[in-house]
Amino acid sequence: MTDYAGIRAIVVGLARSGVSAARLLVSRGASVTVTDTRSGAELGEFLKELPAEVNRVLGGHDGIKPGDYALAVTSPGVWWDSPLLTALRNAGVSVISEVELACRHLTAPLIAITGANGKTTTTTLTGMMLKAGGLNAFVGGNIGDPLCGAVGESHDWIVAEISSFQLEGIVAFRPRISLVLNVTPDHMDRHATMETYSALKARVFENQRDGDVVILNAEDPVTKAFAPHKSTRVLWFGHAPHGKQGAWTQGGMALADVGAGAVELFRLDDLKVPGSHNVENALAASLAALSAGVAPAVINETIRAFNGLPHRMEKVASINGVTYINDSKGTNADATVKSLSPYDRNVILIAGGSSKGADFSQLAKVIRQRAKGVALIGKTAPAIADALGDFEPKATAIDMESAIRVATQMAEPGDTVLLSPACASFDMFRNYEHRGDVFREAVLAMGKEPAPWR
Repeated sequence: MTDYAGIRAIVVGLARSGVSAARLLVSRGASVTVTDTRSGAELGEFLKELPAEVNRVLGGHDGIKPGDYALAVTSPGVWWDSPLLTALRNAGVSVISEVELACRHLTAPLIAITGANGKTTTTTLTGMMLKAGGLNAFVGGNIGDPLCGAVGESHDWIVAEISSFQLEGIVAFRPRISLVLNVTPDHMDRHATMETYSALKARVFENQRDGDVVILNAEDPVTKAFAPHKSTRVLWFGHAPHGKQGAWTQGGMALADVGAGAVELFRLDDLKVPGSHNVENALAASLAALSAGVAPAVINETIRAFNGLPHRMEKVASINGVTYINDSKGTNADATVKSLSPYDRNVILIAGGSSKGADFSQLAKVIRQRAKGVALIGKTAPAIADALGDFEPKATAIDMESAIRVATQMAEPGDTVLLSPACASFDMFRNYEHRGDVFREAVLAMGKEPAPWR
């Protein structure tokens, strides 16, 4: 455990993780400065959570002298090649992410879950399984509470969602159990290439040692090619039996073998969240829980009790025979492709948002196969429309409420209107939660109105 007495540290980027890192550093004796491009008015409540002795440089980084600091902790939203982080590294400052800082102080073993899609569902489900098994589990990281918030608390396990942004700044970060769910194009605006993105995802297991567990997707072409250290134990998950230790589906059941023979985990029909990707998430979570000592019967009970998460294939309402599903967490094209997979020309998709450098060609192909119509919103609406070519009906809407009404006009009883944007939300909304909340509120309000527009 590191003591920072006498160390001058800078935290770059506030919000939840920056505040948590600053509080930990102060508690360990560091002299801390925080800086953010946003103003104090924009940061609002976050500033109230900072210790009084923290120096604040806001609205930019004017006056920051990189050579004044021995340690820099960066928040996920700050680009790794930003001018300030680059200057700090060039000055010889150790620049790390908040999860690296936390890992240096955590005493409980860590389960780290990453991937392009499914991280939040798998992290939440894993935490539920551990808690149902009587274990004291902290669940956080890229969701909920930052990892620094778990330092000093007593836990049996730490279960953390970890993003590629957080993995950019690790040094000795070591999970006892790591999961890579899938690696498909995402955040190409920041990482530029799939090779860079894939290499970052693989960093989650780079410091694992003898006896640690790596859980990988047997059916994802990128994760299949990963080569964890030979001293770690690798478990695989997939829909088909894959001839290796791990989890798979067969005859309507999910099964697993982690060394003592195959055991039944749950019936696929008991999983309430739709889509083959959610089966994969449940298999991965089950392997993590088994590896942490949770019994198969507990996993079964947890699966049957799990109703999914808000903004992830969340059923909002059925109105005049049309079902409305909120999948606002579908923030990249591959996530939306997976969310469309259960449908057969009986879904109207609402998609579009801010660009992350995505290629929409594969999404367009699946829309043609699966969707009855499309309503497009946001900055990427023209790019998605171009990728769709002569597919009809498609329409562009100025806001979410208009998109819902346009999609409803395309629908008939028995159809589904699915919000799964395939894009980030920041052109029109604060975040994907805000986008999903606006969708939910608009649908519920529409259900209370007469419908002359149908």
